[in-house]
Amino acid sequence: MLNPDFLSALREAARAYPTPFYAYDWTAIKGRAEAFREAFPRARPFFALKANPRLGLLRRLKAMGYGAEAVSLGEVLRAYRAGFSPEEVVWNGPVKTPEALEALRGREPLVVLDSEADLRRVAALLPGARVLIRVNPDLPVATHPHLATGKGESQFGVLPEAVPRLRGLAQALGLRFLGLHLHLGSKLERVEDFLEGYQVLEGLYRAVGPVEVLDLGGGFGLGLPLSPLREPMEALARLYGAKVYLEPGRYLVAEAGVLVARIWGIKETRRRYLLLDAGMTSLLRPALYGARHPVVPLYEGGEEEVYDLAGPACESGDVLAREVRLPRPREGDALAILEAGAYGSSMALTYLDTPRPLELLWTGEGWEVLRPRESLEKLWGEEG
Repeated sequence: MLNPDFLSALREAARAYPTPFYAYDWTAIKGRAEAFREAFPRARPFFALKANPRLGLLRRLKAMGYGAEAVSLGEVLRAYRAGFSPEEVVWNGPVKTPEALEALRGREPLVVLDSEADLRRVAALLPGARVLIRVNPDLPVATHPHLATGKGESQFGVLPEAVPRLRGLAQALGLRFLGLHLHLGSKLERVEDFLEGYQVLEGLYRAVGPVEVLDLGGGFGLGLPLSPLREPMEALARLYGAKVYLEPGRYLVAEAGVLVARIWGIKETRRRYLLLDAGMTSLLRPALYGARHPVVPLYEGGEEEVYDLAGPACESGDVLAREVRLPRPREGDALAILEAGAYGSSMALTYLDTPRPLELLWTGEGWEVLRPRESLEKLWGEEG
């Protein structure tokens, strides 16, 4: 549920700002970030930029003691722009191009090696870099197939039996091997999935030996209880003599963000639709993952009816929600699509020459513009 003060502010914002726009409740993000640190007091958290990369959020999280987890050169440089030092950034991902590696020479983050090819390229272009080896635990997890990154057939990491050899290779090539990285997937709600991953690392100890860092990744679902993970996590850290790094993203920001859209028509075919000025270009998750987002009206209307919410793209997949019960609206009324604070704006598209939406932050006292609405001129301005 949204904070009542934030909901009231949203209604005012819907009258003051053009839609669609994203809005985030900083008081909610701050509360989640504090609770996460309290749940894992001996772990060092690195916020996953891919969840929400707005500089205004990153600077606030840095001030709370968070590091940054990045997956691209752009995200690494964004983290640096937000004020993070190289020691406060973990660089993940299966492909690190020569161009990206050379751009970071002399200011290298902690690099997560995803394959032998990745290792050799990093050794050649970032000699002496601090590195982790990403372990693919070869485990199924209870999440959408597109979000399961720790299965043996996925493209991420190296299988456990390959880790000792790659550790030796990294050290032989002059890299500073610090430890292991594990990421099982995203939006995980079962404690058992995490415990099985920790058991894989426990089984590797004899072959790998003590390390400085165990990065146990992210993937914390919104409904996941954190307390059952603390002792197994700390036991694993004691076994290795390691510090634990964690990479929360969605867990911190998803529920604190909404996408506000305006209704520009009611239409009936074999189904009843509300036609919105926001769609898959603003919020891709429903089309990409079949994600379901709660919806609340920012208007008072007539009798409730059941609607599908469709966007403006000429795509059958441009539907943000199905079978939502809402008061019957009038043209121009606004509604809020909830749990949109993660992987919403960061995945926004310019498909169909659609400007990316305005983004606002509610500080508890007023609104702050995190990013203005993109202009049409910016979309085609570099084309001549």
